[in-house]
Amino acid sequence: MSDPGRRTVAWRRAGLLALAGILVLVAARSAQLGVSGLVVELAQQEVTRWTSSPRRQSMREVSRIADYYADSLAYAPGNPWALEGLGALDLMRMRLSTVPGEALAYTKDAKLRFREALRQRPTSPFLWANLALAKLYLDEMDGEFFAALRHADELGPWEPKTQQAVLFVSLAAWDKLDPGQRRAVAAMVERGGVHNALKVFEIVKSYRRFDLICGVNSYDVVAGAECRRAGADASKNGGRR
Repeated sequence: MSDPGRRTVAWRRAGLLALAGILVLVAARSAQLGVSGLVVELAQQEVTRWTSSPRRQSMREVSRIADYYADSLAYAPGNPWALEGLGALDLMRMRLSTVPGEALAYTKDAKLRFREALRQRPTSPFLWANLALAKLYLDEMDGEFFAALRHADELGPWEPKTQQAVLFVSLAAWDKLDPGQRRAVAAMVERGGVHNALKVFEIVKSYRRFDLICGVNSYDVVAGAECRRAGADASKNGGRR
């Protein structure tokens, strides 16, 4: 009887030790995630400060903040917020770079980071929009590209930053869109006129796609002059035919 009793006690002790080990690992992991999240927050505060300043950021400054996100990933590899932030800075460095090969490498890095972040946050519309943007810069207008645009639009129909990013990318790829996709863009523009007419107008104007806003009441104030001018130009061109 004594041997089974000793074995039972031994098994209990082993179980308690295993449980204690698991708790230590969980606590350590929680601490790592906490530190990783804190570092991401510090980086995001810096980025927010940039957006309120008209000063153009230097490559050195952008890389300095990118190091914050890299440090965060050292504590918690796969942190989707760190990956998203680092991917956004990769695109910023791509725009700042004067070396084609370097710019291409930054864009590829951004695409991979957005993809990895989406594995954990597949319902983030802005991540999908950023993936589409990176693929646009890489001239990869394939099935993944169009799926990213669709997911971004469907998941964030009233999120201004997401919709503006999707609109920019969609207009850049307009010739590749099918009729259904173009109708979705038109609907997006109409929604954007409710609260962000001026910003949407600026994007549309950069591509000279006034046909998407002329006739939409919410754009009358910001686009009235451009629409009248576009209509006059169309009449002149029509008269020459």
